[in-house]
Amino acid sequence: MNLEFTFRDSVEGSFEQRFATLKNIGEDRVNDRELKLLLKKKPAATCYVWCDPSPWMHIPQGIMKTLSINKMVESGFKVKILMADWFAQMNSEIGGNLNKMRTIGRYNIEMWKATGMALDEVELVWLSDEISQHGDEYWPLVMDIARKNNVRRIRRYCGSRDPYTMGQLTVAETFYTCLQCAGILFQKADIWLLGMDKQDANLLARQYCKHAKRKIMPSAVLHNMLPNLLQYPARENRRHPAWAIFMEDDKEDICFKIEKAFCPPKLAEANPCLEYIKYIILPWFGKFEVVRKRENGGKRTFLSMEELTADYESGALQPADVKLALVKSLNKILQVEAFVSSYIS
Repeated sequence: MNLEFTFRDSVEGSFEQRFATLKNIGEDRVNDRELKLLLKKKPAATCYVWCDPSPWMHIPQGIMKTLSINKMVESGFKVKILMADWFAQMNSEIGGNLNKMRTIGRYNIEMWKATGMALDEVELVWLSDEISQHGDEYWPLVMDIARKNNVRRIRRYCGSRDPYTMGQLTVAETFYTCLQCAGILFQKADIWLLGMDKQDANLLARQYCKHAKRKIMPSAVLHNMLPNLLQYPARENRRHPAWAIFMEDDKEDICFKIEKAFCPPKLAEANPCLEYIKYIILPWFGKFEVVRKRENGGKRTFLSMEELTADYESGALQPADVKLALVKSLNKILQVEAFVSSYIS
């Protein structure tokens, strides 16, 4: 997907179009009335997108983020991606090495280039640089957030941590909530685009603003997170090769994972295969094509999730047909495979 955008200070889209873009990107919003007032006051609002650099970029981080950011740029938002590299120092998987995380972040950026993200119209902000340059603002804010909250409340706000994280909650993870909350308040953002795993940190930030009597609260749009492909998403599934589709997966990987994926017949709710179609395939292609033998219904092209859900719940569309079509669509999207190989080598 190669999209070209012309970025201007004056927004070409109407207020309704800009608000519709945010609704389309984030099914959950902290306060619709607040967002509408903001968009009327600031047509070219600044939207920050939180990114935790990952050495194993799964498809929501690559494709969903590209789709969302391109929509925001096209609608006239000033988009900045916050690369939260500083928190690598709490990441035991890379030994807490900030330089390694910076390299991983650059790898993520190259992956976005391959998927067609409008990076020429986006500003990249590294959290480690921000903290180094403005530590006299950041650290007092962190300490004030910690001081105004008790341990029980902070533990509650850790409830939406990564569901695939191994082990018990650590002290670092508990304090991370305060660090993340300060990261949200520290940036001069009009709107934040956050994953649902950041919802609690955002709510903590808003609660802190009330207690501290800050005039400006963070307005957030929360985008959906794809479920575990496996039926029983226990914590050990993070180590299981079939729990998600990754940007580096080849055709064999994708075929294996979708074959193993949970896809109960006639049940659309909480069906991971249908979630992938809803949030990846339909937004990317604008359609979902199922090819079957004539006696089994023949070729069918779905243009909306409503159509697909109706056929699936009625039994007209079988899990095997969904999986076969999903594998084909994912392979078309992840043709960045050749780029990935050359980048890593």
